[in-house]
Amino acid sequence: MAVVGLFVIAVLFALYFGRDVLLPIMLALILSFLLRPLVRALYRARVPEGIGAAIMVITLFGGVLLAVYTLSGPAAEWVNRMPRVMHELEFKLGDIRAGIDRAREASRQIEQITKESGNAAGPVREVVVRGPTLMEQAVSQVETVLANVVILLVLLYFFLARGRNSLEALIGTMRNVDDRVHYAMVAATLQQNIAAYLLTITLINAILGLATGLVMWLWGLPNPALWGVMVALANYIPFIGPAVMTGVFFLVSVLTFDGIGTIILPPLSFVALTTIEGNFLTPMIVGRRLSLNPIAVFVSILFWGWLWGIPGALLAVPILAILKILFDAHEPLKPVGALLGE
Repeated sequence: MAVVGLFVIAVLFALYFGRDVLLPIMLALILSFLLRPLVRALYRARVPEGIGAAIMVITLFGGVLLAVYTLSGPAAEWVNRMPRVMHELEFKLGDIRAGIDRAREASRQIEQITKESGNAAGPVREVVVRGPTLMEQAVSQVETVLANVVILLVLLYFFLARGRNSLEALIGTMRNVDDRVHYAMVAATLQQNIAAYLLTITLINAILGLATGLVMWLWGLPNPALWGVMVALANYIPFIGPAVMTGVFFLVSVLTFDGIGTIILPPLSFVALTTIEGNFLTPMIVGRRLSLNPIAVFVSILFWGWLWGIPGALLAVPILAILKILFDAHEPLKPVGALLGE
C-alpha cells in the first residue's frame, strides 16, 4: 500500500510539474486520433502519409488562424469596452453594488481598527514585494503560447506521418503472437472509437454553436458569431462550460437590454438549447457505446482542470474516453471501465 501510494504521488507530481511538456503531447495525440482517418483517406488516394500529414497540419493551423483573425475584432471590441461595461453593470445592478459598498466600508473600518491597534504597540513596517510588470507577464505568456503551438504542430505532424509505423514496430517486438493480435486490435479500437467520439462531439458542438449564434442574432444580441464560437468551445467542458456561458449571456443581456423580461430571454434560450443537446441530441448521436458516466466526467474535469488549468479541462473528456477503452480491453480492469461508462 505504501509503495502504491508513493507511486500515485510521484505520478501526480510528474503530471503537475511536467504540464508544460505533457500538455502539448497529449493535445497532439488526441488531435492525431481525430485527423488520422483523413490522412488514411489521402493515403488511399495515393498521397504519401508524410504529405497527407503536412496537408492536415497546415489546414488545421490555417483554419485556427482564420477563426482567430475573424473573431479578434469583436473580441478586442469587448475588451476595449470593459471599463464602460463595468460602469454599466454597477449602474444596472444598483442593489448588489450597494451591498458590496457596505461590505467594503466594513472591511475598511476593520482595517483601520487593526492599524490603530498596531500603532499603539509600536510602529509597523510595511514590506512591499514587487513582482513582474504587466508587460513582462504578457510577453512571457505570448512566448509560452508560441512555443507550445510550435511543439504541438511538430508533434502532430510526426504522430500523423510516423505514428502507424512506430506502433507497428512496437507491436512487432512482442514475441507472443496472441499479444501482437490483442494489442493490434486494442490500437485499432482505440483509433476508431476515439476518432468517432471526437468527430461526433465536434459536430454536436458546432451545431449547438450555430444554433446559439442564430438565436442570439434573432434576440438582437451584438456579435452573435463570437458567442456561437465561444459556446462551441465551452461545450467541450460538460456542465461547467454551459454554466459559464449562461452567466455570460446574462451579463451581455443586462448590458444590451433594459427590461427584465427581455434580459432573461437570451440566457433562457441558451439553457433550452443546451437541455435539448444534452438530453436528446448527444445521446442519439453518440449512443451508449461511447457514453460516459456523468459522475466520472465531472470528476475528470475537476482533476485535469486542477492539474493543467483550462486546457486540462478541455482534454478531460477525451482522456476519460481513452482510459475507458483501454480498461475495457484488459480483463482485470474491465470493472473500472464499466464504472466509467454509463
